[in-house]
Amino acid sequence: MSEPLRLGVIGCGMIAQAHAAAIRLLQEDGVVRAVAAADPDDDGVERFAAIVGGLERRSRDGLDIVRDDEVDAVVLITPTRFHRDYVLAVAAAGKPLFTEKPLAPTFPVVRELCTAVAASGIPAQVGFQSRFHPIVRRLREIVETGELGAPMGYTLRDDQYWPTGAIVPGHTSWRSDVAEAGGGALLEHSIHSCDVLGWIFGPVSRIYGTKRHVFGYTVEDTAALTIEHDNGVVGNLVTIFNGVRGREERRLEVFFEQGALELTTDFVVGAPEDSLLIQRPDQPAERVDVAALRAEWFTRDGCDPERQVWVYQFFAHRAFAQSLQAGRAPSPGFADALHAHAMVEAGYRSCERRVPVELSEVLGDA
Repeated sequence: MSEPLRLGVIGCGMIAQAHAAAIRLLQEDGVVRAVAAADPDDDGVERFAAIVGGLERRSRDGLDIVRDDEVDAVVLITPTRFHRDYVLAVAAAGKPLFTEKPLAPTFPVVRELCTAVAASGIPAQVGFQSRFHPIVRRLREIVETGELGAPMGYTLRDDQYWPTGAIVPGHTSWRSDVAEAGGGALLEHSIHSCDVLGWIFGPVSRIYGTKRHVFGYTVEDTAALTIEHDNGVVGNLVTIFNGVRGREERRLEVFFEQGALELTTDFVVGAPEDSLLIQRPDQPAERVDVAALRAEWFTRDGCDPERQVWVYQFFAHRAFAQSLQAGRAPSPGFADALHAHAMVEAGYRSCERRVPVELSEVLGDA
């Protein structure tokens, strides 16, 4: 067995606790070892350390992690506006990188980072953990095998409580500021859905969008996109940040030549919202046993289905470590993130112009 991958973590805020839970499980398996963490908030570092079970080194400066010779790979979990400097530093250092999404607040910086990472040749993965959800994977399998014929269209609704301090006491508020976050419900939250839609239905050609600012922040809390894929599939995405604390749900309906699917997912393993309904011609709708489906996919991934895994970040980090051990490119990578960001950017441009925007325009920008 190879030595555990030594991880250095930059950023120990709220979402880092989910990553810490994932890393702890992987430490138990001897796959990784968290050796260092950095954040200007000492309490945040201590919370992270308490979950992973201790750290050898702590710092207030993330660049200490990048320069640390005892760190094999960097995990970047800072607010979005800090990503640029750290991604460029990691690329220059030649170290593997696992980074949270979005990559940056603005699309030109996203392009800059994707170019830098590609030029450096470092293995780099982006935290689109929805790809590891068994229900989402089952949908992709149905599309790829043609089990229900060709997909025709879909509608996706993506909603979450507003992740800002004025709505959720004790929560950080940077996501409500366009200067820090770059965008609201569409960029901060539904870039996950944009990634999933491109992964399942293929590259996107054109988007028409509209948005609202109901809560009065400088980023949108409501957005709707009409999406056209290169292969002709059409769909709608509606994304919402609202004041319903404790709610976080994605509902997707997909229509095929010979069937229809209704699926609901959350970001937590075994969430009560999880469901999958399959309708075939002249048959009663089949309500899939999602617990059995989850066990099947966990087994396929070489994971004990009885194990208590709480967050899908576990599978994302596991895939990252395994790709490095096997010498293959991590997935989803920066090219995948570029496509998802291009969808979001096309949506924002369409909102401003009130006309459809081609992805070729966005991706062709210098």
